[in-house]
Amino acid sequence: MSAVVRDRFFINILNLSQLTKPKTGVKINPEKAREVLDTRVFELLPNQTTRQDEINDFFSDFNDLIGPKPIFVDNDGNDIVESAQNYDQDEQSRISASPSLTNAYITRLDSQAEQDTNNQGKTLESMRNKLNTYLADVDNVIETLIDQRPDYENVSEGFLKIRKPNQAIILRNENDGLLEFQKQVTIDGVTGPSYLVEGFTITMWVRFVGKTQGGTLFNFGNPLDENGEGFRLETRTNVDNANNYKRWIRLTVREGDGTLRDNHWGVENRARRTVNQSSPIDFYTNNVIHQLYPNIPTDDLNEWYFICATYNPNINELNVDNDSPLRRSKEYWLNHIDLNYVSATNPSQEIIDEASLVSNSGLGAKCKVEIISKSELLRARGYKIGDLSVTTTEKDETTTTTSPDLPDSELEETDGEVSTTPS
Repeated sequence: MSAVVRDRFFINILNLSQLTKPKTGVKINPEKAREVLDTRVFELLPNQTTRQDEINDFFSDFNDLIGPKPIFVDNDGNDIVESAQNYDQDEQSRISASPSLTNAYITRLDSQAEQDTNNQGKTLESMRNKLNTYLADVDNVIETLIDQRPDYENVSEGFLKIRKPNQAIILRNENDGLLEFQKQVTIDGVTGPSYLVEGFTITMWVRFVGKTQGGTLFNFGNPLDENGEGFRLETRTNVDNANNYKRWIRLTVREGDGTLRDNHWGVENRARRTVNQSSPIDFYTNNVIHQLYPNIPTDDLNEWYFICATYNPNINELNVDNDSPLRRSKEYWLNHIDLNYVSATNPSQEIIDEASLVSNSGLGAKCKVEIISKSELLRARGYKIGDLSVTTTEKDETTTTTSPDLPDSELEETDGEVSTTPS
């Protein structure tokens, strides 16, 4: 039967599917196909990079962009570089200074990128600063250095011990009965005993082996009496608010007009008492009075201390107003704050922050006491500190010493005993 076309369509078409059966089979072997065919399509899925590849690329780019290291120089010969010899040349080779340069390097300093908004925070300096935050454990490694300081050896062979509190070393002049600091002198029209007109300095080595006892270290006359004269260097103790014993040193001088001066200073919330006011010992409570005087620690009773007590009549000791911060400045009363604008007519100057520190400003307190421990002094001189104790052979003798001058001395106070040795 032939197919017939009617109205442009075939009719009476033979349907072969109804007359035949399909036959299936495998014509391609996959294993053999893989031997000859490449099934990977590179155009659609390229090779993937690893994290290590990215790190390698970063360091490769960084080494290319960092540029050559500047030539650093030591200008003052202290083995520390202070500047880059080729600073200008190095700066011009970097992107902030030469943005059109095709092979420009990363900007080195933050200051070089101040006018370059594109590279602010993208400098070697900013990178260094950020890296420091990741390497705190490396930067804080402490290197142990070998102590090459020489060992100090004691020179003193011992000391003279005064057994009873009412015994002392007496200084006298066998000629006219007057010591040098007692003699009358005239300087710039001022006449009086040398210790008041020229001033004086008392120095001694002291070791206290007790925490509670006070006493006199050096005394001339009776300055604490209202009608007395002379000067006194003494040590006192008190107990603070934490129930700790505090030892402090006081120098008092009675001047010719009856004025009593001492070496206390002022601290925050506790102003210095001026000469027209009552004594600080009578004014402040016993548990805080030590804050106004130089202290000697009571926790190490084997330590020796060098005491230097000075009275300088040339110091301008002003009656500073109550509202002035100078009343509460320790450094001012120790003669270390230079205030050229402070005078007797302007003693209440409040602006002291800009004042410079000097060894002697000529302003402050006429009486001053300074203390340094033997250990601190030896360390400052470059010694290694070991055992500073002194072993002596004790002799039970009563001794009286005379001298025309004031000697340096080492004095030791114990509970019930005072001991001293001339240097």
